[in-house]
Amino acid sequence: MNYTGSLLVGVLLAWVFLGGFWLFKERKYKFYQIPQFFIDLVGLPVELSQKIWGKSGVPYALLLPNLLIFGFFTFLPLILNFWVSLTGGDSILLYKRPFIGWKHYFDIFNCDSIFNPSTCSNAGYDFWSSLYNTFTFVFFQVPIMCVVALTTAIILNKSFVGRGFWRAVFFYPVLLSPVVIANIWTWVLHRKGVLNDMVGSSVKGINLISGRAGFDLIVTVIFGIVLIFVVQKLIKSKKQISVSWSFVFATIFFLIFIWSNPLYLLSETLSEYNIYFGLLLTFIYLYLVINESNYSYIISILLSVAASLLLLTIQFDSVFDFGKFRPINWLVTPKSGWPFFWLVFVFCWSHMGFYMLIILAGLQAIPKDLYEAAEMDAAKPSRVFFRITFPLLMPTFTVVVVLCLIRSFQIFDEVYLLTGGGPGKETFMMVQNIYEEAFTVSAGSSPNYGGAAAASVLMAIVIGIFTFFQLYITRKQSEL
Repeated sequence: MNYTGSLLVGVLLAWVFLGGFWLFKERKYKFYQIPQFFIDLVGLPVELSQKIWGKSGVPYALLLPNLLIFGFFTFLPLILNFWVSLTGGDSILLYKRPFIGWKHYFDIFNCDSIFNPSTCSNAGYDFWSSLYNTFTFVFFQVPIMCVVALTTAIILNKSFVGRGFWRAVFFYPVLLSPVVIANIWTWVLHRKGVLNDMVGSSVKGINLISGRAGFDLIVTVIFGIVLIFVVQKLIKSKKQISVSWSFVFATIFFLIFIWSNPLYLLSETLSEYNIYFGLLLTFIYLYLVINESNYSYIISILLSVAASLLLLTIQFDSVFDFGKFRPINWLVTPKSGWPFFWLVFVFCWSHMGFYMLIILAGLQAIPKDLYEAAEMDAAKPSRVFFRITFPLLMPTFTVVVVLCLIRSFQIFDEVYLLTGGGPGKETFMMVQNIYEEAFTVSAGSSPNYGGAAAASVLMAIVIGIFTFFQLYITRKQSEL
């Protein structure tokens, strides 16, 4: 029997024999009170706690075993990890690791400029490049994850046929292991995968239709019909703009704007910024509609007319002339942005259901009486959301944001199995850097446990700063 088993057996025997002796001495049980004796023996820790610390100390005494376990498996490893970051050598045993002070931290910060990892030492280059990649991933992934989870939860909170089925469908990816998820999406995204096969088949059909009818006529008519339908739904009256349909209209306007590229008429240089100008117009329009501006109706009419005129200028033959499609290896094509895009997509797909479930629980905790009162006052859906739903959901949403932020910084499984940190260092993340420093040993080298521990300490500091900053901002907003 090992030391842990011997310790547990010793504690159990002391509980039974010493506790039984103390109970017999205090209570002097009779024969018919034997069942009562065993009940008192089970509750002995609570009775002793109350006798030693009083009634007010009993809750702390009950929490003490959990705190000891939590401290042993959480705080003690944190302290040991910090100590390892101050030691050298290639042994994992602490007494065989010589103390070297802050050397590993100095190696990481040994840079001409930390904003240019190529000017750093090897340890600094790996750390800062992985940190900036992680920041980029968090910057895109956290807002997308939270918005998608919130939208999905709001939709699934409504009453419709098959609601339970769709809740299970969206939550199902959470039950899959990262290995299964990586295998599924690798099968979809590799060069001879499902996605390339679907795109190739679609291109053949598109080119066939294009050769017979021409896209200049077909797509113009389709977009014209869709635009008329959306504008009709958008403008209900001169004083009311549908917020939900405004998002659909903004999407269509943005697509038409970037396709037609009207800035090219002004300057060829300005045409490079066409997509940014289109995003700016779209966001300004949505901001005015959401905030119920008096100009939202007029601007909707003007943008509808502008979209119709831009639609007539699009050269659909050149836009939709795909030519011969060449399969793309989506996960390894360098400097294309596709590996990073699919990494964000797969991460959101696999984890969104968990955050959706938390938000859904928060939505169901909001009293229905508030919505009934808002309905009696004829409040608009956007006003109900921003004045009732979102403020009452803020504590739950804050938990989701913080959990998503921490989980995003800790991404490892998906990126390691899908891209391996490549192509090059484009998707090389913090946890993968720590893992490779400690456990990936090349020929002629040894494990760098100290460098990995130093990187993990700095990563914990970064996560802590972001978490406390997010909690501080949220608390300030809740006090307003």
